[in-house]
Amino acid sequence: MMRSSRLVGLAMLAGLSSANAQRSTITRDAFRPRADSLVFTYLAESRAPSASFAVIRGNDTLAYGAHGLANVDAWRAPTATTIYEIGSITKQFTAAAIMKLVEQGRVKLDDDLSKYVPQFPLQGKKVSIRQLLTHTSGIHSYTSSPAWAKTWNDELSPDAVIRFVAADTFDFAPGTAYRYSNTGYVLLGMVIENASGQKYANYLDARFFKPLGLRQTSYCPSKTSDPAFALGYSKGPNGTVRAQYLHLSHPFSAGALCSTVGDLVQWQRALDGGMVVSPASYTLMSTAASLNNGGKINYGFGLVPGVFNGHKTVSHSGGIPGFATAATYVPDDSLSVVVFTNFDGESPQALVQNLLRVAYGVAPVGRGAAVTQAAVPSLSTADRDAIVGNYTLQLPGGQPLPLKFFLEGTRLMAQAQGQGANEIRYLGNYVFGVAFDPALRFTFTIDAGKATKVTLLQGGATIEGPRVP
Repeated sequence: MMRSSRLVGLAMLAGLSSANAQRSTITRDAFRPRADSLVFTYLAESRAPSASFAVIRGNDTLAYGAHGLANVDAWRAPTATTIYEIGSITKQFTAAAIMKLVEQGRVKLDDDLSKYVPQFPLQGKKVSIRQLLTHTSGIHSYTSSPAWAKTWNDELSPDAVIRFVAADTFDFAPGTAYRYSNTGYVLLGMVIENASGQKYANYLDARFFKPLGLRQTSYCPSKTSDPAFALGYSKGPNGTVRAQYLHLSHPFSAGALCSTVGDLVQWQRALDGGMVVSPASYTLMSTAASLNNGGKINYGFGLVPGVFNGHKTVSHSGGIPGFATAATYVPDDSLSVVVFTNFDGESPQALVQNLLRVAYGVAPVGRGAAVTQAAVPSLSTADRDAIVGNYTLQLPGGQPLPLKFFLEGTRLMAQAQGQGANEIRYLGNYVFGVAFDPALRFTFTIDAGKATKVTLLQGGATIEGPRVP
């Protein structure tokens, strides 16, 4: 279920700001195995089916790839170009669209909402566009409404979505406090449509996606069979299950966009580089906003400002049925850290934080930290080459299943006939695991420097497969 508490911005890592802030100097060769270790650990312990990730510093790609399964039933592996629902990361696109309209003189930040959405009852209060952007309007979030949770299968107009809370008492007087509100960002989408004369999806496509070359970023389809898209999953009583269906008209401008990790990196660079909105507008988006009394909040316009290791950071996370996402950008080093998952059971926020730590030579904490810092078993080139080849598993009932192990660059991959390929991780003693199933094991029998058979342990069953020519 999409809940407002799950859609808040990414919590920042604390750090002391300094003019002599340490720069990120780690090499790709040093970074990639540690990144893989952290991602594998996240997948194994959270039981998330997959994660796509990008850690890019300037023109240096430190890590860019994916592990796990984008489609569990089809055993289809993801890639870095697999498309995920990004949830509330959508909000920075909505905020940028508002700022574009502000720059064009079509909207003013201190305009009252009633100028653009007169049908929403403000109960005698004044709510500015600025307050909607910073979650300080006091308007209740529709994602906390019990009535809304009963309508997920239905296609709803933005007017129908905001009606879930139209009669609710305000959470507080506008501008006096902060509370994350998805309703506020749906209302901003309606402001965009009113001020631009275009549908929200069309406006973003024409102003941002096409000009910036974001070819895999769009308003998500509610249903698709396109294998380019990851399927969404949730925690079930006996493991991972398909996520409950939510028609994507509901999140609208608060969380209905789809993208890839690569496209989001490109978006971060364009936003920071003045190619989306003006530098002054981006400063407003990425700087902590103020309440009426001058007190600061930890939110800008669709972005969360922070500091790590003496560097300013700009972040946001997302959560929507079947998906959880997180992204951080460090302007000083043009460093992007982005992780998308097709699982709503656990946010990858902590994973993004640890990838950021490793990028700056800081020890990771929490899940995966011990694994990342420990010695990783080393697979020699000779042993790796001894394993590469074709095998035939003898399934229960005598049905054969061809299985091949091959190299993709420097990565050792496994692929069963008719299924996607997955990277396998060396655990020592010719035993390998995979990210999508922490209990699965491939064990190879080596004779005279060459593997003669593989033994698969999965789901409590042991299946042998001799090597074939």
